[in-house]
Order: sequence, then structure tokens, then C-alpha cells
Amino acid sequence: MSLHIPLLGVIEGFYGHPWPQESRLRMLPWLKELGFGAYLYAPKADAHLRKRWQAPWPQEELELLKTLASACEAQGLEFCVGLSPMELYRAYDQAARDTLKARVDSIVNVGATGLGLLFDDMPGSMDSLAERQGEICADVRSWTAGLQLRLCPTYYSDDPILDKVFGSRPQAYLEDLGARLDPSVELFWTGPQVCSETVSADHLQRVSRLCDRPLALWDNYPVNDSRLRSEHLYFDGLSGRSLAGGAFLASHWCNAMNQSALSLPALASLPALYGAPQGAVATVLAEAGISGDLLVAARDLSQVRREDLSATQKASLEPFTRGESLAAQELRSWLAGAYVFDPACLTD
Repeated sequence: MSLHIPLLGVIEGFYGHPWPQESRLRMLPWLKELGFGAYLYAPKADAHLRKRWQAPWPQEELELLKTLASACEAQGLEFCVGLSPMELYRAYDQAARDTLKARVDSIVNVGATGLGLLFDDMPGSMDSLAERQGEICADVRSWTAGLQLRLCPTYYSDDPILDKVFGSRPQAYLEDLGARLDPSVELFWTGPQVCSETVSADHLQRVSRLCDRPLALWDNYPVNDSRLRSEHLYFDGLSGRSLAGGAFLASHWCNAMNQSALSLPALASLPALYGAPQGAVATVLAEAGISGDLLVAARDLSQVRREDLSATQKASLEPFTRGESLAAQELRSWLAGAYVFDPACLTD
């Protein structure tokens, strides 16, 4: 039996410093060469996608999005935008519906070919949660017939941390939500944990059956935006992902680090997981400024906190901070503390 290969994507969906526009534009051809088919723009720092989603984007930001859309089209990548209409489901009246349509129309007009409707990281302890979110998604589906639509539920993992932070999930939430969604809508899921060490085929099969559709696996690796993870860089490839689980996936996405180029070694492992040819990996890494020697020197950074690096370890990394490659710039900034976790990023 042949292996099912879902659409493979990269998410810029983290808290903290988003990628600079020039970094995004450099990343897109590299992602295509590595075997990816989609890019999702959803940085938490873009308030016009979250807390100020009702307010129109400034014209300058709209132009940046149009440039991204054109660059993705040139590479043959699906360009997705992730919209998080904060707590819209608490008061979804006609005025709210009109405001949402205006924002969705603006996303379509910049050239997006995919839309993520993201209800993650917001309170969800209400009995009618699935009903309201299903109603919102049905409206968005009716307005975006030509776009691939994906929804991230408020409870996007089995992880009990979500119930602790956002309130207890309603009973049968996934089943009720799935029953209310058009069959064309994919459902984002991160696995058994928010940042899952392993994702088994049995787990994906169970969740897929609950919501009655193939899933969009939002793989929170190598993302490093939390208080603990921002002190690390992650270069190792994905592990603990069952190829058999691909049968229950419509798409599989990796949420990247705040450092775009330094994410490439880990990101490259996703197409490799599904058997993509690896001939382009060395070329892409070299163009980004990542050598085999750097990967050796950085092998401890996933375990040792930046603040705890010894003088010897820092000295071994210093040669790779020289020059103006994208990787050198990012490593230099990370070592200098430019990406230190800021709790305000969770609320701004």
C-alpha cells in the first residue's frame, strides 16, 4: 500500500518576535526546495489578526501581505493567513458578522489561497462553544468558496493544561464541533500535548473519528517562543511521528522557531519523514549560512539554556556569528538575548 502524503506546511505562528519580511521572502524558495507546499502567516505579534482583528490593517501592512502572497504564488506555495477573532463566539450578532466578513474579505483580497480560523489560546468554558464556533465557520465557509479553510478549536489537544488555563472544555466538544463543520474544513490538532513528544497513528485515528474528518496536524516543533523554550535552539529532526498516522491527515505543519533560517534543519525533517528527496537540503542550508560544523557546535543548545552556556561553548559558536548570512544574524541576536521571553507577548 502506498504512503499517503499530506500537504506539508510551515507555520509562522509563535509569540514574540515575528520574522522580518525580508526573512520571509528568503525562506519561501527554500521551503519549496525542501518539499513544502504551504506557508501559514499567523504571528501572534500581528495584533490585526488577534486582539485588534476588527481594525483594518494599515495600508503598509496590507502591501507586505500582498507581496507575501505574490511570492508564495511564484513558488507554487499555498499562502494561508491565520485569523484569531478573539472571543467572537461570545457575542456573534449581525454587527459582529459584518465585521468578520470585512476582515475575511481583506484577507481574500491580499491574495490568500488558504485561511486559518484560529480559536486557540482564548477562554472556552461555555456550553454553546461548539455551536457558536460552528456557526462562525459556516459563515466563513460561505464567503470563501475558493479558499482552503482550516479551523483551530479552542481545545486543540488532549493536554489538560488547556483546561487549566482556558476553563474546562465542554463535554463532547470535538464531536459537536466536527458535526457542525462542512466536510471541506480541516481541523488543526497538536497531538496528545500542546508540544507533543510523540504522535501515534492510534491517537490521530481516534481524534479523526471524533471530529469525523482528516486532521491538520499543527506540530509544535521546533517552535521556541515560551519562557522555557526561548532559551534553546532546536536543530534535531522530528521524531516520534508515525508515518501510519499520515493516513488520518489532510495536512501536516511545523510551527517554526522565532529564528527563521535556524529553523531550517528541523523543518527539513518533515518532508524527509514522508520520503521527499533530500538532495536540496545541503544546498538550502548552505545558502542560509548553516554548515555541518555549526550543527556540531550547536548540538547542546536544545538541552543547555542560553544563559547557562559555558565560555567554551560560547567560543565554539562565535565563528558562526560572523558574516551576514541569515543564520549568522539570527544566532548572533539569539546569543545576545534579543529573543528573551517577554510575558507581555501573551497579552498584547
